Amino acid sequence: MADRHAPYTVLSVARLLAEHWDLRVDDVTPLEGGMNSLTWEVRSGGTRWVVKAVEPEAGEAFARGLRLAERLERAGIPAGAPVATPGGRSTVPFGGRSAALLRWVEGRALTGESRADLETMGTTLARAHRALGTGDDTDLAPARLFLPTEHLDVRPWLGPVVTEVLDRLNGPGLPALTWGPVHGDPAPDVFRTDPATGVCGMIDWSGTGVWPRAYDLAALVMYRGAEPMRPLLDAYVAEGALTRAEVDRSLGLLLDYRWAGQAVYFARRIARGDLTGLPDPAMNEAGLEAARQWFAGRA
Repeated sequence: MADRHAPYTVLSVARLLAEHWDLRVDDVTPLEGGMNSLTWEVRSGGTRWVVKAVEPEAGEAFARGLRLAERLERAGIPAGAPVATPGGRSTVPFGGRSAALLRWVEGRALTGESRADLETMGTTLARAHRALGTGDDTDLAPARLFLPTEHLDVRPWLGPVVTEVLDRLNGPGLPALTWGPVHGDPAPDVFRTDPATGVCGMIDWSGTGVWPRAYDLAALVMYRGAEPMRPLLDAYVAEGALTRAEVDRSLGLLLDYRWAGQAVYFARRIARGDLTGLPDPAMNEAGLEAARQWFAGRA
């Protein structure tokens, strides 16, 4: 398999840090994982950071996520906030991408396999949502949910499914939902608990947006189903970010939206031949097929 970090060499990362952050590093190690970005662990003395680089089209969401991470860290939730350059910038150009130097978040990545993990995830997510409030940095939230439509012809079933899901979510009969900045792509391993302090943080805010808060819950439930994730949902509600009634009435709809989003995402990757983060083109096909099966089972 080709090196997914090429042509961004270890030396080029070291030069980037020296030029923009005046940081001389002892070690740079490419990190695996992540389908939408490139990351490296960097060390200098006893301190660790992460360098993250995203494609230009993801730059706006990346910048928004960095601002949210700063807000979360001010609220006491470790989030991998950016380290500003001496000139005050959070991001700099890097080989056609946008790169940032992020604080390292200590701790064990959670798996969601235990009740304790799930309760910690639910509590931490609710605390993050409450800390971020119900508006974005301009206090303007979008009025409708949307999905990109440029690659819906990749499969004949895709266009009708996306249209139907969006019609239901944006219809006049949908009860009001609580909107605010959300993570956008939470998985169990974005939650990290520091064993020394017991504090749990949330990393990787580069996919953030202003959507219904319950979208993040749907994204997590998508991994295992609502019943196995019940401890997470209960812990989230107990923390007061949403009422039980809102979670119950919105979760199914937002699960459909999340699956439709996955279908559009993998259709786009297939259309573009994008293999970022994947060792095999079949994995794009598998992601799209999983979405098809979800909707086939809902019919």
